Amino acid sequence: MSAQRLKNCAETSRRVRGFTLIEVLIALLVLAIGVMGIAALQMSTYRQLQTSHNFGAAVMLASDIADRMIANSAQDLGTAYNHTAWLGEKPKNCATDTCTSAEIAEYDVNIWQQQVTGFIDDVKTPGTLPSGRGAVARVGATDNFVITVQWDDDMDGSAGTDCAALNSPPTLQDPDDLDCYALTVGL
Repeated sequence: MSAQRLKNCAETSRRVRGFTLIEVLIALLVLAIGVMGIAALQMSTYRQLQTSHNFGAAVMLASDIADRMIANSAQDLGTAYNHTAWLGEKPKNCATDTCTSAEIAEYDVNIWQQQVTGFIDDVKTPGTLPSGRGAVARVGATDNFVITVQWDDDMDGSAGTDCAALNSPPTLQDPDDLDCYALTVGL
């Protein structure tokens, strides 16, 4: 090889090495941005999965008390199941003892409220609705009941109780309000 050609190869080699380093840095920057995007996507997916889980749990809880009410149709449902909060009292255990219709209603409400709040025998059960609340309200003098389950889906300490889903037409929900699910049951 000639001296000139060796000199040209050396200069080209130096230029290519410097240019390759810039390409590598740009590639690393693009890769880092891509990895951060994937991490953000995973976090968003996890939040949506948690929201879906909470909503599904609320639907199951509302259906549970509706089934209990239907099964205990001998009781005057207008007063037995109407409640807005768990009183924390321990009723007679109707799972093991013989109970009247009124005692079954009291037992049903107690068990359901324990499931909604997640506190079973004053111990918080993992995997339950965050800050869960439940209520059953009779609609006027009809045989219809609205079962409402509320929870703090984003776990930000929300305390408001206005349910946008219950408004007609639905409105945007205040971030301080609890998320809710309402089920209307006609008996």
